[in-house]
Amino acid sequence: MPTLAALTIYAFGLTAFAAGIMHLLSPSSATASLGLPDSCMPATNGNSLAAIAMGIYYTLAAYQENRTFFYLTVPMRMLTSTVFWSQGGNWKMASIWEGGGATITALALYFGS
Repeated sequence: MPTLAALTIYAFGLTAFAAGIMHLLSPSSATASLGLPDSCMPATNGNSLAAIAMGIYYTLAAYQENRTFFYLTVPMRMLTSTVFWSQGGNWKMASIWEGGGATITALALYFGS
């Protein structure tokens, strides 16, 4: 059975993978959800591919119970959350997803060790 921390990483990885696939298949929905113009489509496609890759390596790290990876994701995801929050508007939802996930992972690491 995976640890609680690994489960949080699995959840983040699977949601990143799913979002990447969804946005790659329908990039206009991705740009619309963030209030971006259609001219951002190439960047949206690139970000979708990055989300797919991130989903793969997060789930791999969870499978391997790579606690060092788990710990290192927390500050990076909090930084990402801060940057997204500062963008305002629709980016705040992405910020909450990142920051909330990082906080849950941090708590799982703290209480699970």
